[in-house]
Amino acid sequence: MKVFRAPAVEAGVFRGIAMRFLNKLKDPWIVFSAIVLLVLVYLMVVPAARVVMASLTSESGGFQLATKAEGKVNAAPETIKGIYDVVKDGIGKLVVTRKGREFFRIINVEPGKLKVDLVEQDTFSAESISPSDLELTIGDVVIQIKQEVMSTFTFSAGLFGSRKQQEFRPLQCERIDERSFYITYTPGAYLGFKDSSLTFSPSNYTRFFSRRSYVLAVRNSLIVTLMTSIFATLLGVSLAYFYSKYDLPMRSTVISLTTLASISPPFLGAYAWRILLGKYGVFTRLLHLDFSIVGVHGVIWVITWLTFPLVFLISYDAFTSIDPSLKEVSMSLGANRWRTFWRIEVPLAMPGILTGLYMAAMTAFVDFGTPYILSPDMKVLPVLVYNEFMNEVGANPTIASVGSVVMILIASLSLTAQRIYLALKSFASVSAYRALLVKPWRSLKLMMGCFTSLVLTMAFVPHITVLITSFLKWTAGIVTTQFTLANYLRAFTRESYTIGITFFIGTIASVIAIAVGVGIAYVIVRKRYVFITDALNILIMVPYIIPGTVLAIGLILLFNSPPLQLTGTWIILVIAYFVRKLPYSVKAVESNLYQVHPALEEAAMSLGAKPIRTFTSITLKLIAGGLVSGATLTFLQIMTEVSATVVLYKPPWRPMTAVIFENAMRAGADYGVASAMTVILMMLLYIPLYYLTIRTRKVRGGQELANF
Repeated sequence: MKVFRAPAVEAGVFRGIAMRFLNKLKDPWIVFSAIVLLVLVYLMVVPAARVVMASLTSESGGFQLATKAEGKVNAAPETIKGIYDVVKDGIGKLVVTRKGREFFRIINVEPGKLKVDLVEQDTFSAESISPSDLELTIGDVVIQIKQEVMSTFTFSAGLFGSRKQQEFRPLQCERIDERSFYITYTPGAYLGFKDSSLTFSPSNYTRFFSRRSYVLAVRNSLIVTLMTSIFATLLGVSLAYFYSKYDLPMRSTVISLTTLASISPPFLGAYAWRILLGKYGVFTRLLHLDFSIVGVHGVIWVITWLTFPLVFLISYDAFTSIDPSLKEVSMSLGANRWRTFWRIEVPLAMPGILTGLYMAAMTAFVDFGTPYILSPDMKVLPVLVYNEFMNEVGANPTIASVGSVVMILIASLSLTAQRIYLALKSFASVSAYRALLVKPWRSLKLMMGCFTSLVLTMAFVPHITVLITSFLKWTAGIVTTQFTLANYLRAFTRESYTIGITFFIGTIASVIAIAVGVGIAYVIVRKRYVFITDALNILIMVPYIIPGTVLAIGLILLFNSPPLQLTGTWIILVIAYFVRKLPYSVKAVESNLYQVHPALEEAAMSLGAKPIRTFTSITLKLIAGGLVSGATLTFLQIMTEVSATVVLYKPPWRPMTAVIFENAMRAGADYGVASAMTVILMMLLYIPLYYLTIRTRKVRGGQELANF
């Protein structure tokens, strides 16, 4: 007799799966990874998805009827929007269509009374909200009807002495049968019909790319990005090559100063250059110049000096990592310096050059402050998104969402192109030796000294300008030559609390970012969990793709209603800063973890230490340098975050960047306070950045110089 044991076998299989699952849960890192992955998806992917969804939806639309005291009713063509249309048939009825199908018909019965006949719908209901507001529900469509009564004493009445008053009638609905009803109103009033239900359609993109002003914003953004990237790359790569190969004077100082220039406070460049070369700028008035830096040329000029340090720092590391034997082989085979440079050194340094180029391009592409200050009439995508979302008059969140999606697509395509190019070629070398510094000849020394002085002077002109003008008196937005400390006095008396708020929010966001970043870096380097590790590695790149204004809009859409209504609070600022700057802490720690051999952790665990104890007692101490660097960079980036701040902040939670924005941008603002607050922020940033630069980029002395 055959005995079937399938149920027992299945139970054993399920029991085995359950046991393996429980054993995995004993690993604290997989629990941490799963929780962090879910949180990052919610804070990074979901806001972006909400922006995409918002770009594909719009209010259904509506129309407005203009009535006359004698009873005539007509639809105002300019008010017909969305999926609605209103036409008059041959017998005087107004036919209202929705999505191209007849919805209802309006018949004028007498002055102050309309009859509405439904076409297909079987049910309707009406609710009076106020004497001038009525909510009409037809099937599953809700329409808000609003009555606007103009003043009965018109210009013509006053001119010709007619003062006949029109009796006000409340807006009401009276049922006739299942498919008909009357609407009573005040004769001569305007009746607005608005359908607020959302409609999914790609028509928003059609409207975006059919409007010249919106297409112009895309074109201008691409022009500014392309031109600044080219100029910044030429400057940064030129400096990086010579300072990585030659023992030039003050080499360490130049690297430190360029690093300091890479962390520029918000609006600093645009604000300072406008003070100097604006229409009423210091140099413009002093030299009687018929010139203004305001315009696209000024935007390109300022962003170039803002972004070239990024290209320099990354390209410098790339050039110093090249195997010197490859250069020696090239020159021994008869290639001159120029040919060796283009055929050997540039291709091997290309990963660093392209990374710096991408970072410079994205910095230029998402820059909000510089175009906003230097070219208020020039449309670029970050300013367009901000204005369409935040404008108190005529705001259009749908267009802001479409612009945000366009920015995400452009940034994603740029990153994809960079990754594809780097993946197609190999740039690695086997040797770990580094080239010895070459002693430069006198003419090269002189040329590089002049070139470096010019570049660093241009880079620090904004810093010096703001420092000087912070001690000068401002009158009606124009700087004078009178020395004063009143700017700092007003800054500390009126805005001192913003310094505390900035440190409070920045510290919390930095602590969270470095704590989570250390864990993510450890999982990426040491663990190979199925799906989770790769997903975390990909998610870390999302903040590079999503601009700050776009992320801010996504967070508002996500946290603008219960149960998590965080809009306008300090918590949403912490969330935005954490998401935007998390990659800095992850990448800084990740690079150090690759230098710590796993055998050290394995030795500790073989002696009985648990994973968490091994991590805290061994690994953390060995990566302390990367931890400090990541924490410092994260804090500095958070303190200078502008694009997300200007969209998310609400009083009283105003960071210093918001104070500078308000006092530098708005009419009648105090420019002196903006200068003083900028200097205070600069000092708060440069002290930790100088420590970080000396610690991580100190050039060791005693190197033997090569002679070729």
